[in-house]
Amino acid sequence: MIIKLKPARLVMVVGGLLLLSACTRSVSNVDSQGKTDSPVFPEASHAVRDEGSFVNLDNLKQMRPGMTKAEVYELIGTPHFDEGVFRVKEWDYIFHFTQPDNSVLTCQYKVLFDSDMKAQSFFFAPDDCLSKLKAPAKAKSMHKELNAEGLFAFNSSVISASGVSQVNYLAADLKAEDLNGKHVVVSGYTDRIGNSVKNMQLSLARAESVKQMLTEHGIPASIIETRGLGDSAPRVVCPGAKSPAVIECLAPNRRMTVDVVDIK
Repeated sequence: MIIKLKPARLVMVVGGLLLLSACTRSVSNVDSQGKTDSPVFPEASHAVRDEGSFVNLDNLKQMRPGMTKAEVYELIGTPHFDEGVFRVKEWDYIFHFTQPDNSVLTCQYKVLFDSDMKAQSFFFAPDDCLSKLKAPAKAKSMHKELNAEGLFAFNSSVISASGVSQVNYLAADLKAEDLNGKHVVVSGYTDRIGNSVKNMQLSLARAESVKQMLTEHGIPASIIETRGLGDSAPRVVCPGAKSPAVIECLAPNRRMTVDVVDIK
């Protein structure tokens, strides 16, 4: 049976199809998994919000695969280009970052979504954008790295019996150093499994526990800085859902580091 549409109705149908097509297109050839080999960044001059925005760096670091568009919006805001929302597979941003010398670094940022509209891929232009934000590295006179599992029980910030002896040796090493004009930085890291916010909190609590024990051995608390970095700096990447094999593979990421740096 052939259905004949009135001209006005035909225009509406064709227009709707064209609109739907426009909503589902992607200039970067994004596949169903939210991946692409060639991310295409739009001209900054074509942005609806061409002034961009100063993004919260802590929020940006929380971007993870599997996030919904609502979660992406909550962390970094709406895209700065007229790309729409419904069924759109890529969002583009213009972000500004204040550098240590108070100059402003501007980069473009792209989020790609899969067929379920979950964020899967993230790109910068230039691709080394965040590395340019790092302050000049301070000279290290000592670096120690400890396995977090040798210091703490699972999901705990209380130093274990075996961990106590390790921190005792660490304190002795620090006392042997000339700490005048030096800064001791204790950093905690976790793997990617679990809640990112809780991982950050756990890694900081563990660093604080090590600091407390070091002060009990006579290391001045005023020169000890603690950092909880969660899963932000992985040593290894092990794909897949949580499993014994993945947990074992991720072991190098669960660590504590202690650095003595020159505060000058």
